Amino acid sequence: MIIKRSRLFLIIFVFTAFSVNANGPPPVMVQVDEAVSMEIAPFVWVTGTVIGRFDSRIAAEVEGNLLEIMDVGDIVNEDDVIARVDDSSYRLAVNEVEAEIKPIETMVAFYQREADRLEKLAMQNNAAKNLLDETQAKRDEALAKIRAVKAKLAMSKDSLNKTRILAPFKGVIVERNKTPGERVEAGDQIVRLVDTEMLEIQAHIQQQSFAYVKAGNKLKVRGSSEQSQGEVRTVIPVGDDLSRLYEIRIQFENDNWPAGKAVEVAVPVKDEEKVIAVPRDALVIRQSGIVVYRIGDDNMAELVPVKTGIANTSHIQVIGDIKAGDKVVIRGNERLRPGQIVQIISG
Repeated sequence: MIIKRSRLFLIIFVFTAFSVNANGPPPVMVQVDEAVSMEIAPFVWVTGTVIGRFDSRIAAEVEGNLLEIMDVGDIVNEDDVIARVDDSSYRLAVNEVEAEIKPIETMVAFYQREADRLEKLAMQNNAAKNLLDETQAKRDEALAKIRAVKAKLAMSKDSLNKTRILAPFKGVIVERNKTPGERVEAGDQIVRLVDTEMLEIQAHIQQQSFAYVKAGNKLKVRGSSEQSQGEVRTVIPVGDDLSRLYEIRIQFENDNWPAGKAVEVAVPVKDEEKVIAVPRDALVIRQSGIVVYRIGDDNMAELVPVKTGIANTSHIQVIGDIKAGDKVVIRGNERLRPGQIVQIISG
């Protein structure tokens, strides 16, 4: 009984294998895209660096002993106190000038009352008129003196306010040049403050690219593991004397790229040309040359030899029997052979 069942299984297996071979191999799973007519500008990759839009070396504006200063890595908001200079002498200077104002104001009030009284007497005799002129001159002199003292007071208060060194924008302290207890002079650098939120890419382009890069252009940028798109904010139209390179600044949106990160920027080197192009993955490189597999309405793979031309970051020009709208294989073409039936799957 067991022998009969084994023979039955063997007959079924042989019949099934014969049926599969009779119908041919199963279709090859592939992914396709279309050849397109598009404008492409040849480009080169240039290196760039992510930098803070605002990168300032904050300096002291008054002299004195440094009492407090923030440390490297501290995050500050706009108008936060970064450092503080001893303000004792500056407060004394303000008090001294304020003390000069009151006596002069008293003199001004006295001369004004005297002038009012003499104006009435001047209508009756010339002697009173001469005294009125003298009194008015002294009053005007006192008014000028009080304006000078108030200006001096404003300058003293300004110096007092500058003993508190404030952050001009939100950022992080990346360098500290002084420590508490040191004496600083006006102009001494205290810290370096970098804006880590408003970032941009700084890159340098060659002369051949200068004519093809304008403010507002969209450029591809890539890091070590991811790609993004940026917009040229500005092109500095003055080349470096030694390198002959031109600086560009690119705005981008990628929260994963910190200041200081090295990136690459795709920069055009010629005008755009209208070409037939396919995705880069459609190319199959063989010893005999470069080919593309085109899929017809019968889902049969057709091998088409091509030559390549200019390219951008996603597509490359193909020269050969390829036209816009042709379906070309972009996944599974490594193992594909001419004449094979394919099954198209979605990405």
